[in-house]
Amino acid sequence: MSLLNPLTILFWLGIYGSVLAETTKVITHNQIIINSLAVIIGIILWDTIMATTSSGARRILSTSVLKNISILSSLVVMGFGIYFGIQAYHTLF
Repeated sequence: MSLLNPLTILFWLGIYGSVLAETTKVITHNQIIINSLAVIIGIILWDTIMATTSSGARRILSTSVLKNISILSSLVVMGFGIYFGIQAYHTLF
């Protein structure tokens, strides 16, 4: 499902596009094709492994543990948001 998500596709195109723009100056056409195939295979493997891991964890972990993990990860993400918000404020002002 993640592989077909338009936002995921745009994310990976943006990341790889910026890397590809720099590397085209120093590598050959064949190397570009090999690197592109390696990135695509890596993305497919990553998404498949993450989906398999999450579905396996759902069977092993209880609902309360999953809820606590969700709360903890939410707090961590909010902490990063606050930290980077403060950094942006100091940079701008």
